[in-house]
Amino acid sequence: MQKKKMFLFLCTGNTCRSPMAAGYLQKLLKEKGVRDIEVKAAGVMTIPGLLATPEAIQIMESVGVDLRRHRSGQLTKDLIKKADLILGMTPFHVQSALRVSDEARGKTFLFKEYTRSDLKNTQIVDPMGCTLEVYKKVFSEIKHATHRLMKMDIIGVKPSKVEKKPARKVEKKKARRGVTKPKKKVAKKPAKPKRAGKKRARPKVKVKKRRS
Repeated sequence: MQKKKMFLFLCTGNTCRSPMAAGYLQKLLKEKGVRDIEVKAAGVMTIPGLLATPEAIQIMESVGVDLRRHRSGQLTKDLIKKADLILGMTPFHVQSALRVSDEARGKTFLFKEYTRSDLKNTQIVDPMGCTLEVYKKVFSEIKHATHRLMKMDIIGVKPSKVEKKPARKVEKKKARRGVTKPKKKVAKKPAKPKRAGKKRARPKVKVKKRRS
């Protein structure tokens, strides 16, 4: 039996960004039938047992993810040890994981940088205390990065192949049914008129007047 991989999302309080990312990835994995990946989230500066923010709950409800049962958890050495991939929202989260355990090295990255969803603005800012519009923008960045992650080899989802029937077979079937494509008429180019040769001007003959 294949061993399950574990992906760990990090943010500060584990009440909005990392739960949104973890919840949305779990949804996409379930839709694709991927069962060998476990997804978790943790905070680098949090109190265990905090609820997800109302804004995070509201936004995730709109995409079919329920965060009502989410409770915050602190980043630990054990989580880092078990994780195959650790994705932080900002450099602070990546550095925090490296401080907690040396085992974070080589498998801890910025979420947007790892997925190459945005190499100019690699941080996903903390929306805590901001408006719902800010939360929507943050989730939009998380959503884009998550879809990019789903296409990466580490997930192992093979792209679906669309079967295309060869053109010859299709033409044969149509011919059997008595359906033939009308041939396109190619308009003939009008023949260019032959250029008439230039007429040579007759030399003028001067008539001398006779003297009477």
